[in-house]
Amino acid sequence: MVDNLPPLKQITAGFDHTLFLSADGRAFACGWSGDGQTGVGHYGNVHCPKPVANLGEVQSLYTCADNSFALAASGEIYAWGNNEYGQLGVASTSPQLHTAARVNLSALDGCVVSVAPGGAFTTFLTDVGSVYYCGYGLGPEMSHVVKPASLSILRRLWNSSDGKIRALVASLHYAVATVDGTNWMLWGRFPGKRLVPSIHSYSSQHKFSVPGSSQVACGSTVITALFDESRAFPAPPI
Repeated sequence: MVDNLPPLKQITAGFDHTLFLSADGRAFACGWSGDGQTGVGHYGNVHCPKPVANLGEVQSLYTCADNSFALAASGEIYAWGNNEYGQLGVASTSPQLHTAARVNLSALDGCVVSVAPGGAFTTFLTDVGSVYYCGYGLGPEMSHVVKPASLSILRRLWNSSDGKIRALVASLHYAVATVDGTNWMLWGRFPGKRLVPSIHSYSSQHKFSVPGSSQVACGSTVITALFDESRAFPAPPI
């Protein structure tokens, strides 16, 4: 039992670390921190939750694998942890960061409303429905992108009136996005057994439908949908 924390409103976990967000907007972390993913200012193990350094009031926390992100009350995004592929989107070229640094959002259209980090990449969703990414392996070209760049191709691929992305979720090697909460597009590398042949390519896209779902969660080999009746089921085969 963790007994040294204030009342919490969010808990999220990566491979070997856990982030906690208190009801009053403070971020805490514990776990393995060899890449700095706890954000407490050093690379040693953190056995009990400690405050994340260099952060003010936080609205939401995001993590996957060994990197971490915070959406600050100011609207800024902060990142720390593994940065080998530029997936933190920060000015530093260091492969690891143990202290939160501000993400470069200068090229983004609108304000970031959510972050969906993967293993070697990170995706950002703005309030105007645009998606941006940085890191390696998820964009139209197999190259490192250290400053968040647009994934405008997603909006063009939807047969909708505005192509505005409403939700964005990611796992270790792939991401999914939707314009209506029912029809989703997957792109990246999905290592599950039921696949179309081209899905093993990082540049592939695939669409699937989950009618009536209110939320989708991505694991390394499975996608799970939560329905309004509060029942969770695996998404239809991809």
